[in-house]
Amino acid sequence: MKKLILSALLLSAAIGSAQEANYIFYNQFQNVVNPAAIGAEGNHTIGAHLRYQWAKSASSDSPQQQTLNTTHRLSNHVAIGASVVREKVFVQHQTALFADFAYALPLTETDNLYLGIKAGGNLFNIDSSRFKTYNDQYDPYLQGVSGRFQPNVGVGAYYQQPRFYVGLSAPNLLASDKTKVENEVVTSVAERISFYAQAGYFYPLTADFTLSPRAQAYINQKGDYQLNASAAVLYSDYVEAALGYRSDSAVNICALFKVPKYHLSIGYGFETNVDNNVGASVRNFHEFMLKVYW
Repeated sequence: MKKLILSALLLSAAIGSAQEANYIFYNQFQNVVNPAAIGAEGNHTIGAHLRYQWAKSASSDSPQQQTLNTTHRLSNHVAIGASVVREKVFVQHQTALFADFAYALPLTETDNLYLGIKAGGNLFNIDSSRFKTYNDQYDPYLQGVSGRFQPNVGVGAYYQQPRFYVGLSAPNLLASDKTKVENEVVTSVAERISFYAQAGYFYPLTADFTLSPRAQAYINQKGDYQLNASAAVLYSDYVEAALGYRSDSAVNICALFKVPKYHLSIGYGFETNVDNNVGASVRNFHEFMLKVYW
């Protein structure tokens, strides 16, 4: 029983570290946490995103995250979307697959309120042969987790006007903070219900340059929280550069280049943790993103 409890605690810690949305480009992938945000997108988009921690070896256990999402405006009121997010932390691989639906409620000629819902779930895979317990034995208690799908649903609201937007969402309402065990085998993984808030403002500096402060906040039912805040400068419809800070002592910079002729956006971001207690070999992250729109 002690070994089972230890295994569950270690697994919950690994899962918990992957739940927070730590994107540098969080503003480009808002529908991952807020389904209503797809209503504010253009007609159609397909986006891909990669985040990884710098490692000397490609076989390293360093954290990685890949995201693929798509949004489609079907009418002035209805939009649909989907996202696939794959995260790797240590021996745990988690894939979140969700479909989104949003409905627009026009408030004025320029202001809209979008209401959204997402449905899907998480697929977990654990390399239990590498998850050893305190007596250095392979842990059989985790074999029931691999390949298991946990369904989930989420809701969100998103208000947008030409110079301002704000969103609120709860993307995993069916999450349970208890790890389920049947016949001394872990059968479901503990997660905590999460709540997100997003906001941003566009302040024209000149005819070509715009300043855009923006933020995304996260809190779960346990009280763990995180704040991402950044300030971006936009040049016309071509270039965007931003400097950001995250409340776990991480700072980041990013650049986004738009090619309207080919309906393409390409971005790169770099993040480092300024906490001296974090080792130099694990403090840096890189992000790449690509988005096609039409």
